[in-house]
Amino acid sequence: MKNSINCSLLGCGSYGKVHARAFKSDERVNFVSLWSPTRSRREENARLFGCRSAETWEEIVNDPSVDCISIATPDFTHTEYAVAALNAGKHVLLEKPMAMTTRDCKKIIEAKDSSGKKLMINYHNRWYPAFIAGRDAISSGKIGKPVCGNFVLSDTIAWVEDNMKWADRSGPEWFLMTHTADLAFWMLGETPVEVFAMAEQGVLKRKGFPTRDLVKATIRMTGGAIIHFESSWILARNWRHPVNDMWVSVQGESGRIDIQADYENITITSDTYQTPFVLQELTEMVPIQDFISCILEDGKVAVTAEESLLATQAVEAVVMSYRENRVVRIDEIE
Repeated sequence: MKNSINCSLLGCGSYGKVHARAFKSDERVNFVSLWSPTRSRREENARLFGCRSAETWEEIVNDPSVDCISIATPDFTHTEYAVAALNAGKHVLLEKPMAMTTRDCKKIIEAKDSSGKKLMINYHNRWYPAFIAGRDAISSGKIGKPVCGNFVLSDTIAWVEDNMKWADRSGPEWFLMTHTADLAFWMLGETPVEVFAMAEQGVLKRKGFPTRDLVKATIRMTGGAIIHFESSWILARNWRHPVNDMWVSVQGESGRIDIQADYENITITSDTYQTPFVLQELTEMVPIQDFISCILEDGKVAVTAEESLLATQAVEAVVMSYRENRVVRIDEIE
């Protein structure tokens, strides 16, 4: 078992900095280098985190001293970088969504299988205590068999205007709904069967962002539960949380779970059981540190590529549904 690992980073945006802080604060990590397509950004962050600024992403991928690469670049770039890194023999921690098509996800999985290296998709909500408690309540039968649910995740319009320079190449369904899709499938322990979705565009387009304002989807699960998903990029600028609104409810045959994620708490109520849970501090660096442990200890990754493919497949079906105005079966997506 190794005691330390050499890590590098592709992408220095807001979430790339979470990866950088996790690397810098972990004594098991030697933070070797980082890259951003913007010279000033990569040089500033290299100074801030005490590592080398690479001129190109290929320089990092081809560096024989690098063991692990975190990829925190825009959604549409993931496939090229992940496949190249895996083919170069690097372990890869990849931000969500794994890719924007099922076909590209399968390319990444093929590269992972061929390389024998570890790949984890950073669906970090799985590490939040409230969602873990919700999942445990469902799996232990505290609320009975799930009947229906709501998974809502939206960003303030200020976040989009200030940060989403590539919004036209993504959308709330890719940037946000893949989070809640993965979370729902993981919490319920079920997979999606069919989808009907609708989308609306206008507010952001008038502001110069040609993308969807919001997407709503209804998904029927293998166990019969009907789950509503909602993601918007036009939440009011003065919302109580500076970035987003996130809440989850799951109604079972004998109880219900409600989680207000931006209040970081959970309430579970049934005929015989109730508990509050309050999260004391944010845990977004924990999955990154867990992936380092996974590599050093040769353990299993917490979020597999195969699981993450399912979230992409579901949102790809969402896109097909709102474009074609019809119900789409998941098995149509290949």
